[in-house]
Amino acid sequence: MRYFIGIKSRVSLWKKIAAVFSALSLFMLCVLFSSCQKAVDYYDYVSECRSNIFLAETDGFSFRAYALVRETPYNSDGVVMQTAPRFETYFIAPSGDKECTLTFRVNGKEYGGDMSYDNVKAEYYYFCSLDLSTAAEIDVSILYGETSLSLTAKSVLQDDILSPKTALEKLCLSEKEFFADMTDAYGFAGEIYLRLLYEDDPFYYVGVIGKDGKTTAFLLNAKTGKVLAKRQS
Repeated sequence: MRYFIGIKSRVSLWKKIAAVFSALSLFMLCVLFSSCQKAVDYYDYVSECRSNIFLAETDGFSFRAYALVRETPYNSDGVVMQTAPRFETYFIAPSGDKECTLTFRVNGKEYGGDMSYDNVKAEYYYFCSLDLSTAAEIDVSILYGETSLSLTAKSVLQDDILSPKTALEKLCLSEKEFFADMTDAYGFAGEIYLRLLYEDDPFYYVGVIGKDGKTTAFLLNAKTGKVLAKRQS
C-alpha cells in the first residue's frame, strides 16, 4: 500500500514540475515575442523615400527636382523590394510644343538629356539614377526651343527639418497602436512611402500600404513630427 502511495506522490510531484516548466516556457515565449516586436525598425520597410527638394523660378518658368530612393519594381502591394537612388526633374514652361533639353553638373560630371512632356500635368520631365539627397543646390541649364535658361535650384532643407527616419520614428511613437496592429513576430506586414513636401512650409507625407491593398496616409509637420492629418483608403 505504501508503495502505491509513494508512486502516486512521485507522479504528483512530476506533474507539478511539468506545470512549472510549461509556465516558464510560455513566459520565455512571451518575452521572446515581445523582444521581437521591439526590434522592428520600420525604416527598413520604406519602399520610397523623398528626402530633398530643389526649386527655382524665373520669368514665367519654374523648375523643381526631387532626390529619392524607390523600390524596383515599383508596386503598391505592401511588400518592400530593393531600393535605388533616383533623381526626378520637372520643368513648367508657357507651352509644351517645343523641344526641351536639360543639363546639370554634379561633382564635375555632366548629366541630363532630352525632357519628355506630360500633357496631363502640362510639364516637362527627366529622370535619372543619381543620389542628390545631401546636395544644397544644383546649377541647371535648360534649352527650351530657342530660349536658353540658366538656373540655380536650391534645396528646401534647413537645419530644423527632421530627417525622414526621425520623422517616421516620431510617427511610430504617436501611432503605437496602429503600427503594433500591423506587426508580429515576423516583422511589419506592409510597406511605407515617406515623402518630403514643400508648400511654403515643409511637411512629410507618410503612406502605409498593407498587404490587403489598403492605405493609411499621414501628414506630418516636418519640423516637429506632429500628425496634422490622417486618412484611410
